[in-house]
Amino acid sequence: MEQILLDTNFVSVLFDPRRPNFNAVEARAKAFAQSDLVYLSVVVLAELRYGMEAAQRIGQDISHIRRTLTQAASYPLAEIGRHTAEAYGDVKARLADHYLDMSRRAPRWLEDWQDRASGKTLQVDENDLWIVAQAVERDYLLVTSDRRLADRFSPVITELRLSLI
Repeated sequence: MEQILLDTNFVSVLFDPRRPNFNAVEARAKAFAQSDLVYLSVVVLAELRYGMEAAQRIGQDISHIRRTLTQAASYPLAEIGRHTAEAYGDVKARLADHYLDMSRRAPRWLEDWQDRASGKTLQVDENDLWIVAQAVERDYLLVTSDRRLADRFSPVITELRLSLI
């Protein structure tokens, strides 16, 4: 039995056959064992809701997002609590130690962080950080199709169990 946490990129592809990596994501979802406990991060739910609201406000068709939200609701939610906040603080501090020159004041927003070696922005957002914190806190296997997330977090957060599709 595995405890699995689904990332936004995985969920948004899983329920949208128009996406290029749909077949690989669907195959991975079908490979979950019956005994596996598969959770949806509450952060994923929030990101999907935001996508729907933003698309609706500019007049886009939101039927596929609405279907995704309905189908994603079949998974139990992984909520954020005090222990997640502790994991978040630890994960963010370890990312800062690894990627930033800590002799200078670190930018507040993770989106503005730049790798001290390459000077490139990390391209990781706060929502990724919360999802990773949930996975670390509960020792969930994080299933994602986001290569950037895997590339940024895996070298630093060694206890993060990750399945990249």
